[in-house]
Amino acid sequence: MCLFSSSPNELSQQDFSILVGKSYTALYRCIKQLSQTSLSLETIDHQLDKFAAEKYQEVNYQELFQKAIVQILLYARKNHIKVALVSSFRYQHIIEVLTSCGIKEYFDLIVSGEDFAESKPNPAIYQVILEKLDINVENAVAIENSFCGIAAAKSAGLKIIAYEEKRMPVDQSQADMVAKDMIEIFSILQTLKESE
Repeated sequence: MCLFSSSPNELSQQDFSILVGKSYTALYRCIKQLSQTSLSLETIDHQLDKFAAEKYQEVNYQELFQKAIVQILLYARKNHIKVALVSSFRYQHIIEVLTSCGIKEYFDLIVSGEDFAESKPNPAIYQVILEKLDINVENAVAIENSFCGIAAAKSAGLKIIAYEEKRMPVDQSQADMVAKDMIEIFSILQTLKESE
């Protein structure tokens, strides 16, 4: 569901930021409402897919990739910590990004929101990860940046480290901790591991 009290011309950047991390179906509904279009959800899906395919071709993921992520993944492997990637993006796109950055093999499980009737902020995607990897929620930590992702992890009962979002205003107040970059996240993860 997507409800805005303002007309599209009066929406703020904060209003638009709640779209980040939503499932594709929820996103299409929001786009339909915001644009006040008569286009069907199927047509919006097709047009957005076409636009995204063109845009993704222009993106150099290796330039955007933060090298500290490799440190985190190596640390997890060395310490027998299971790692899952949970995203509302389409599975194929997730694989393309991970492969481009050379880190796909570090993940024990990769799950896309497209496989769920409702993705984030619904906690089901996190609940499935916990079950498939046989992890107690008390031992799980989610790293999230979007309001929807944080809400999903919170509802599933996970501890949350929010990656500080600087590109737009995002409500990260439900997170247990907020880190400014991946180096700080790595430091927090090490501290949590040592305190076990």
